[in-house]
Amino acid sequence: MTIETYQLPGVSLSHRVDENPNDRDYYLHVHDDFELYCVASGNVGYVVEGRTYPLRPGSMMMMRSSETHRLLVYGKERYERYTLNFQPSFLLEHGFSEVLLRPFTERDLGERNLYLPEELEGSEPLPMFRRMCAACATIPEQDAILSHLSLLLCGVYTAFLRQPIQELLPKDEVGRELIEYINGHLTEELSLAGISAQIHMSPSQVNRIFRRSTGTSVYHYILSKRLLAAQERILQGESAMNASLACGFRDYSAFYRLYKKQFGCAPTSVRNR
Repeated sequence: MTIETYQLPGVSLSHRVDENPNDRDYYLHVHDDFELYCVASGNVGYVVEGRTYPLRPGSMMMMRSSETHRLLVYGKERYERYTLNFQPSFLLEHGFSEVLLRPFTERDLGERNLYLPEELEGSEPLPMFRRMCAACATIPEQDAILSHLSLLLCGVYTAFLRQPIQELLPKDEVGRELIEYINGHLTEELSLAGISAQIHMSPSQVNRIFRRSTGTSVYHYILSKRLLAAQERILQGESAMNASLACGFRDYSAFYRLYKKQFGCAPTSVRNR
């Protein structure tokens, strides 16, 4: 259930509650903007690119575009969260320094996504998100979001420089190896059989390990990543046809259909959007 939501060009803020959360209702997904996510209550965790993070109230996750992520629900407790999604260009257009994006961009996929409240002393995420939503109800939404977001990002940047975030759970090494291999060969010919041969496992083993690490199949992971890569090329001025071929799609009509389903618009209109 959505408690409140604020949508502006380049940024959106939402506050939601699920009284009876079910793990099956939450899927692995990827999007083309950056995200700050803060859990207020619930027995949940988060998986990003195969890395699992246990969460507690006040914890904040941060994901950049192209990072696949999924909520993990461990119990039936009431689940409440805040999410803020933004385009990096939105911040730069409003005078933010590009330096504040380093905690998003200067790390490997699925690494150092979690920030605990004690690491952000003075800009603890949960009170900050609550104040941000309260301010949106009384002053112009853009002003409310920008002022609080600047404090959050400064706190994250300081923590990022101070020390690496400790790994809270060991890696699933085989799952991570699979993810790294796929991301390193995304624009090449990729098939379950070929990946299986590369790491000397059967296709059924590969899919089982991959699903355990990410919550989705190898096929859907590759498809989501390729669509996002194609979108980035189109936004940089490349034609939709060339972008689809460069990202591993051999049939443009199939690419067009999948792209429209994923992003809600035709690839030829993405720059206008």
